[in-house]
Amino acid sequence: MADNINVVVQTGRLTKAAELKYPREGFAVVNFTIAVNESKKKGDEWTKYPNYFDVTFTGNYAAAIQKSLSKGLEVTVSGRLHQDRWEKDGQKYSKVVIIANNVEPGRPPKESTAEANAPAYSSEPAPAEQPDFADSQEYSDEIPFN
Repeated sequence: MADNINVVVQTGRLTKAAELKYPREGFAVVNFTIAVNESKKKGDEWTKYPNYFDVTFTGNYAAAIQKSLSKGLEVTVSGRLHQDRWEKDGQKYSKVVIIANNVEPGRPPKESTAEANAPAYSSEPAPAEQPDFADSQEYSDEIPFN
């Protein structure tokens, strides 16, 4: 039996278009956030509320897939979790990010009539050097998608 297992698969919708960065020459990194709705029962009614997950995708297809990752698109990502910790002005911070090794576009937003026929993209496992996650964002509890 393995001592440690670090595998995650999530399907959600992009909260905004994916951002492409080149932290060093020839190395593309795509960052995006997905909202994954969770349902909880309150009395006789079910209420949906979102969980937000930041995703980082690196590798040969990162630049190619970025063009198809627009706000509202459903995607399935699989990969591993990575926790980054840092200290700033005496405060300790922590952030957990999905480091994706597979990104599969799914259904477009409901208001879109375009079909999502984009292929799935895979990369080699993420390199040991990780992007800087210190520019963390705050997200509201508003449900962005049904």
